[in-house]
Amino acid sequence: MTSLDNCFVDKAVESVKVIDVGRPQFAPVNATATATGTTSSASPAAASTTAPAPAQAPTQGQPSWPISEWGAKTLPELTGRLHGAQADSYSCRLISICQRTSWRPLQITKPMMEAIVSAHSVHASFWDITSCFYTRNLELEEVYCVPYTENRTGDVIEISYTVRYPEYKTADAKWVIRQTGLYHRFNAKTCSSTYVLLSPTPNSKLHQEAAAFLSTLTQGPETEPFWLHRLLFATYFPAWRRYIAALERQFLPIANSTFATYIDEPLRICYDNLSALVSLETRFLLVPAVLGAATETLDELAALLTGMSPAAAAHPGTQQLRNISRQCGGYCRAVTHLQQRTQRTAQLLSDTLLFRDQVVAKEQNGNMLQLNKSAVFITTLTLLYLPASFVSSFFGMNFFGFDGDNNRIAGSSMVWIYVLSSALLTAITFFFYYWLLHRENGAAFRRLAPKIADWSLKDFGRRLTANNTNNLNTGDSDVEGLRGVKG
Repeated sequence: MTSLDNCFVDKAVESVKVIDVGRPQFAPVNATATATGTTSSASPAAASTTAPAPAQAPTQGQPSWPISEWGAKTLPELTGRLHGAQADSYSCRLISICQRTSWRPLQITKPMMEAIVSAHSVHASFWDITSCFYTRNLELEEVYCVPYTENRTGDVIEISYTVRYPEYKTADAKWVIRQTGLYHRFNAKTCSSTYVLLSPTPNSKLHQEAAAFLSTLTQGPETEPFWLHRLLFATYFPAWRRYIAALERQFLPIANSTFATYIDEPLRICYDNLSALVSLETRFLLVPAVLGAATETLDELAALLTGMSPAAAAHPGTQQLRNISRQCGGYCRAVTHLQQRTQRTAQLLSDTLLFRDQVVAKEQNGNMLQLNKSAVFITTLTLLYLPASFVSSFFGMNFFGFDGDNNRIAGSSMVWIYVLSSALLTAITFFFYYWLLHRENGAAFRRLAPKIADWSLKDFGRRLTANNTNNLNTGDSDVEGLRGVKG
């Protein structure tokens, strides 16, 4: 677990947002009531406080739940609110803390977080979920989720966990994996709840959904005390289906091209496709691990609600948690099937490229044999004409001449110069060769040898198939003929 010092900032840029739902108020009979929330300010620099009225004004004798929203960026602002005159006048409180990006710390200082923990008597297990939101520059703990944690003290139940889910970044046109942490303190005696929501981005989608849910209350939050848990999974987890479909769209063109390849023809696939398949397989392996942790959390929440009361067990929110758990099982089965297909396709592609390398090697061996035959023929011709060339060169030197008067060849007495020079040059040549051969185990020969670029059959096959791969339309899954591997 990372140090908690890496989970907080020295000075917050984003506000800690708080939404308080007050105790129910009843409109007097024969009077028109309007619901307003309490507004106050801890300091002039504090974030503005809004108090939206419920969506429907209470009728005569009907209760209303005043809502107030406020924020704080500094410790004095936060403590002034937490310990103010109306500090305990809420039936539900939502504290929302965010990161600026997924790889940055929480936008709250450590003393501010300690003030929240102290003011609400938060259990020490809460620090486990804050430890997941820290500064990083790599995709560390990509599949780790804090498991469902439950602590009971008398009538108080405390729950904490983190979940991961995919989110599409429109600006970058790509999918990323986010995480959200949730802490819930529920007092069964007073039916009051305190939530601490840790979000990966400012003004997260879940915070917006929660604010909209609370602003349109027609019943008190105590009728569904675990509403934020249901809203968390209902907001983020449907994206898993779109994420898996996006990965499948990347996989299918490569799979179709792999199954429609002739080994003895130019390949429409290459080693880059094999790397893409391995990357996809890694993404597929991530999904069951993350969804497994979420399924356990959903099952624990459903079991807790079922054991609380018959009304909680029969509540539609409890049924929705069970349904989302079943959907997670369906996502896991789908991605497991795709992961197995990806693994088999990667194996087939690897074998296809290997066989193609063997075909290229066979062709190269045939070319080398043909070159060897040509070299043997040239060597034979050289040996055939070498004696005649030597004889003609020897007698063509000035050491010999034709005596026409006597009709004979006359030789010079200085021919010994040629014999001596040839013998000395031959001796010096063999001595120099012997010296180079044994000097530093032939290192001189290696330095004198021409530099030849390293190559292998695998590199040759990659260069051979790369040009043909440029014309491959990876977005076209309608493979012409779907001929299959020959043989």
